[in-house]
Amino acid sequence: MHNILQQAKRLLLRMTVREKTLTLAFILVILFIWTGNLLNRSSAWNDNRKQAQADLQNQQQWLDRNDQFTIGLANALERVDPKKTYAGSQLSGRIDSILRQVALSGSADIDAVQTREGEIFNDHNIRIRLSRISIAQLIQFNKLLSQETPYINTQSVSVTKNRRNPEELDIRFKINSFDLKNQ
Repeated sequence: MHNILQQAKRLLLRMTVREKTLTLAFILVILFIWTGNLLNRSSAWNDNRKQAQADLQNQQQWLDRNDQFTIGLANALERVDPKKTYAGSQLSGRIDSILRQVALSGSADIDAVQTREGEIFNDHNIRIRLSRISIAQLIQFNKLLSQETPYINTQSVSVTKNRRNPEELDIRFKINSFDLKNQ
């Protein structure tokens, strides 16, 4: 180590004032860049620490309210008969049955059921397109669907008049259902 310092001292003594100034400027620029990088990393670390702290507080609030959620779940499950809930294939079959009751099965285009699995229940969504139907058929279909609540729910409805015959409607339904998992 002493030898390196001696060599650095000899090198410094041989330099001109201009070389010394440029070397000092170079060292200061390197130090400035290094300090800026260090400050950026410490700032990012501090931001991550604050975010983690906020996430932990949020999770603790959820955990503190666990009893409320358990009671709410129990109350909701009391109002739902698991035998009346529909699995994905059952939902498709029930919708087809309702469409047949109002003589709309020929006008209907039913998409495949999309299922999202959860811890307590599975969520099923199905899209239905009805082409060239009357307002009376729409009302009748909607009435039969509403009788299936809360087990089958209409999420969205889009109604447009048919361009060729304004008295007929083209309708798109997005229907939702669920089935409880065994507990």
